[in-house]
Amino acid sequence: MRASSDPTLGRIENQEEPSPLLPVEMIWLYLVAPLAVAPLLDKDFFTLPLAKSLHHVAAGYLIFFTLALTLHSLYIRVMPGLVRRLRTPLAQGVLHVAVGSGVPLVMVILVIHPLKVRLGAGLQYSMAQDLLVATLISWMFLFPGLIVQRLRNTAAHIERRALLAQRAALEAQLSALQARIQPHFFFNSLNTVASLISENPELAERTLERLAELFRYALDSGKSRFVSLERELDMTRDYLAIQTARYGARLRTHLAVDEQVIGSPLPPLVLQPLVENAILHGMDRREGVSVRVLVRREETWLHIEVIDDGPGPGASEHQGAQTGVKDLRERLRLLYGEQGTLTLEPVPGGGCRARLTLPSGGPPR
Repeated sequence: MRASSDPTLGRIENQEEPSPLLPVEMIWLYLVAPLAVAPLLDKDFFTLPLAKSLHHVAAGYLIFFTLALTLHSLYIRVMPGLVRRLRTPLAQGVLHVAVGSGVPLVMVILVIHPLKVRLGAGLQYSMAQDLLVATLISWMFLFPGLIVQRLRNTAAHIERRALLAQRAALEAQLSALQARIQPHFFFNSLNTVASLISENPELAERTLERLAELFRYALDSGKSRFVSLERELDMTRDYLAIQTARYGARLRTHLAVDEQVIGSPLPPLVLQPLVENAILHGMDRREGVSVRVLVRREETWLHIEVIDDGPGPGASEHQGAQTGVKDLRERLRLLYGEQGTLTLEPVPGGGCRARLTLPSGGPPR
């Protein structure tokens, strides 16, 4: 059998993408802020002629847009790498202050003031005033934005770490449950082979070969949370062949599988415990037991039924600890939540039906 390449549930990635330093929504502030700030920057704004007022607004937009483009470009392309290199919050704060003060200075001298003079239609503009306005604008929008995004990043980091811890606990629980299933399966199978050695050595040898395949599958299943239905059915057929070698004509089996669902993903070792239970409890009868495995799909659901004609639920003399069914239910709960179910119900006329229902496309994301 081939080793499964299916992905495990919720594989935890320790590498995190760099968090943004400024809120994405900040860009919208630059569209409306000049209209709100222009009257505050000039006390005579409402008494000026309309043309001059519009020039003041246009000058405000010039400052806002040039600063917005420059600062956002820096904080997207350059600043994340620089901030990660600085170890202390104090050093990072000094860097932000330097950028918030230095960028307006450079932009006013090289871009903003020359453009205002050229486009000012004869209006006089002070470079010192432009520098003061640009610096105030930079600080008024840059530092609150940094604080808001820092709070967002901290909350997102806490939520992400909590999710990773939850997934790690889930992986540990699933691994523990699967480890309990494998020894249970191994010991029962070894007992079957042991009973054949003295009666039929050749059959015991063939059975050991099948058992080796089953062991390989069981060991491989510990590396993956999901396998294809085809692999699970192959393993179940090997298991049934081993049990048929042990019980002979007392065990009658039949598998009916919808070929359309043969590639559906499901947890490993979910079908074998149900078949094992059916055989174990059904063999209370002297005439043996018939076990049928039915697999079909209805819409987005995968239905697997294991039906026997034994004494029925609760009527078997072999009670056992029922750890196989309990552990299987717990695995389904951890993997699928309420979408994965396992029910045991009596069959009219005698017997038990184990009904397993799973999403046909795998577990919910």
